[in-house]
Amino acid sequence: MGIVYKNFYSVCFLSNETLLMFKRGAFYILDIPSSKFKKIAQIQFSFKEKIVHTLPLMARIFRMGIRCGMKISDDIVLYVLKNKIYELNLTNGSISNGFSTHDKSRPLIFTQIKKLVGFDKGIYFGGYLSNQKRQAVSIYKRVSKDKWNVVYEFPEGKIEHIHNIIADKYSNSVFILTGDFNQAAGIWIAKDNFSSVTPLLLGNQNYRACVAYPTPKGLIYATDTPFTENSIRILINTNEDKWISKKIQTINGPSIYGCEWNDEFIFSTSVEGDGRKQSIFYKLFGRKPGIGVKSDFSCVYKGDLEKGFKEIYRVRKDTMPFFLFQFGVLCFPSGINRSRYLPMFHIATKKHSMSTYIFEE
Repeated sequence: MGIVYKNFYSVCFLSNETLLMFKRGAFYILDIPSSKFKKIAQIQFSFKEKIVHTLPLMARIFRMGIRCGMKISDDIVLYVLKNKIYELNLTNGSISNGFSTHDKSRPLIFTQIKKLVGFDKGIYFGGYLSNQKRQAVSIYKRVSKDKWNVVYEFPEGKIEHIHNIIADKYSNSVFILTGDFNQAAGIWIAKDNFSSVTPLLLGNQNYRACVAYPTPKGLIYATDTPFTENSIRILINTNEDKWISKKIQTINGPSIYGCEWNDEFIFSTSVEGDGRKQSIFYKLFGRKPGIGVKSDFSCVYKGDLEKGFKEIYRVRKDTMPFFLFQFGVLCFPSGINRSRYLPMFHIATKKHSMSTYIFEE
């Protein structure tokens, strides 16, 4: 059971029962129990952009809309639009001029570090971009409005991009998840304000991940690979100070998105093609899924180490090509969710595509 908000993207939780929503250039605050909206800001789009936003398939081709967002204070939300980071003031509806990285990378997700020994508190992100030549990739920290500084740079030849940065209060460390292929796929650990960044596990698709959750027993994560079996796993530091990855259970496909829902962890799976194929024909018309995708359903798993993980929701991918019209995925608003609701933004699905579905168990 649930309710659908057509063409609305759920950006982030503002409180347990309110969401920041985005639709065709406008920001709204949604009170979930009452389904009431309050418009708070409007982006000034060009005429062409306005037309594209009204055509869902065109919006998918041109990757229109917000890519990710995060509430960083009572009145400021960061969001990414067209590879640029903006700041929305929730109080007066103003929007900053924005920030662009030198290489046009963007965050796949923002990370907040606080009360972590050896690290300055703040908002961080790692550069996410298509980078087959493995040029240098940076980690950024927010200094002030529209100002970000580079705090670390992976040298040329090491990785293609950064999926996520995970602050772990249990080990006073920061884990860095990188992708995608060969030695670029891996899990790194940072210490002392990124002055020390060393690899833990590299060169295997079991170490390629986007979503991870620190726990006292280790780092729970799900793999993100289209061409081998995917699983929920745990990264453990053994008594010999050796890091190992153990499988908890297999899942239906690659996992790009997740969230914390009350005291449990959420992973969603994607339906996508084999990322190693680069021909123009395949990019335009390819509809054959990678062998790591078990079915044409995007699935949501919920659980923890004690109870295990179970599938709670699934939706079928639509029939459109993977790369031109995007993967079949389920995204979640940022922020720890302490409500009875699980908002899910659908992309390239047969039901609710480009809309937010509010799921209730």
